[in-house]
Amino acid sequence: MKLNIITRTAVAALLLVAGLQTANAQGIRVHYKNGNVTDVPVALFDRFSPYYKKTTIEEEEKPWTDPDVNIKVEPLDLTAAKFVTLLQQEGMPLNIGLSAPTVNGTFSVKPISVVKTWSANPDEDDELLDEDEVREMVFKFSGQSGFNVWIDTYDVYPDGPDSSIGESNGQGAQGIKSFIMGSGSKFTAAFIITAEMPAWDIFMRIAYIISGEVSGSNLKDVYVAVVSLDKQDNVEEYGIGKDGDGVSYATTWAPLPYTDDSRSLLQKSRTARRMAARKNVIISEKEEYGYTVYKTDGTQFGVTQDELDYIETYEGEFDQRITQQIPQQYLEKMSAYMPIYAGNTPPTIEGTFTLHPYEMVYTSDSYKPTEAFGDNTIDLSDQNRTKNTVNYQNKQGSGRSEKTEMVVLGKDDKFTIFAVVSGTNPDATYKMAEIVSGTMTTDGIKDVFTGILMLEKNDPNNKVMKVGTYRIFKDGDGLATPSTWSSRSLMPQQSDAGTLINVAAE
Repeated sequence: MKLNIITRTAVAALLLVAGLQTANAQGIRVHYKNGNVTDVPVALFDRFSPYYKKTTIEEEEKPWTDPDVNIKVEPLDLTAAKFVTLLQQEGMPLNIGLSAPTVNGTFSVKPISVVKTWSANPDEDDELLDEDEVREMVFKFSGQSGFNVWIDTYDVYPDGPDSSIGESNGQGAQGIKSFIMGSGSKFTAAFIITAEMPAWDIFMRIAYIISGEVSGSNLKDVYVAVVSLDKQDNVEEYGIGKDGDGVSYATTWAPLPYTDDSRSLLQKSRTARRMAARKNVIISEKEEYGYTVYKTDGTQFGVTQDELDYIETYEGEFDQRITQQIPQQYLEKMSAYMPIYAGNTPPTIEGTFTLHPYEMVYTSDSYKPTEAFGDNTIDLSDQNRTKNTVNYQNKQGSGRSEKTEMVVLGKDDKFTIFAVVSGTNPDATYKMAEIVSGTMTTDGIKDVFTGILMLEKNDPNNKVMKVGTYRIFKDGDGLATPSTWSSRSLMPQQSDAGTLINVAAE
């Protein structure tokens, strides 16, 4: 699945790109092919970033040795070839009939006009039909019988022609036994050469297809296709050319003798050219595809394309115990910025922990605090695993809250605690919800988030946040570490629900 970069606040974009719809999105879930799963709550999710890396590796120099080449040449039955339709779509006429005309003689295809070239890995030096170099191709047809004909060919370069394909591939002067089909005066003939160099781990499979029409002692409308295939006969590259003036005249068969400097079929193939140019240095390329998941706590993790099964959003039904006290419409909004867990088997969460630094993640109004929040120390005590409750108290600066019994939700190592509490201000009274979520570890509470939501208020002078407004806070370094609780030098806060700085109006 290809994913664009998605911001944490644009949860709707995440759902759109992932192709999923969910009312209670809790975060993203990464599924690995080995069955492992990694969850990232929405509040911790920053963005996806697809990546592609291509690394060139230069290995140690190795002595140059001429590789052993295993070559197989054989007729190519076009009725069974996978690439026939592709060639036809790209302008190559294929005359496939059961009554081919007799094609006998040597013919010059000149000038070569390139119809189409294509490569899965383009390189300007690797075209199978190079218009700047190959001006003429010579074909010899002989020994036709039934659906078979012997074909040999060579290319004429500015500095002289190479040896023939038949000779350079050990087939002798007769050429390569090929398959021929057609009807009337039109024909198509084809052969294929398979070459392997085990020492270099090289495999090449090159198909030649020649189509044309017999016209007296000449040929007309001759087309030539050269196709490079992989081991599954998938097309890696191809070139289609034709006789530029429409007539291929009878000529004399006169290739120059084969020398070490001549360009054999193998030298013309892309892989062999590159290997021959390097000689003593073996260079390989490593390609990696994958995704990086960035989190709001500054950490990140990557998953490669080979490891990844798929990525989705995950959703969780809100626990009925929390929806009975806090309207679900607000929980859905708050869960976009902090996890809200469900379940009846929460972990043991007793202890005192300090959130440092204590930072605001999101506010639903335009509130901008005029001073830093400072550290927030929370104390969790007297956890009742039958009732699933815990006593909660927090302190910031010189103030502390009253001890409050909160409901505990969760399972495994994840938990959410909450309570609806009353607060006072010199000019206002109000009722608000407090929510705390995190993951218990041996080092403290990981990914701690706290949220406050104003539910009701009597506030003539608008001193506190509006009803329906919520604010989300977190431990800035991602881990609330164990601490100690001391009430010395601490005065009860004026508000029983959060500090004044947290609940202040805009």
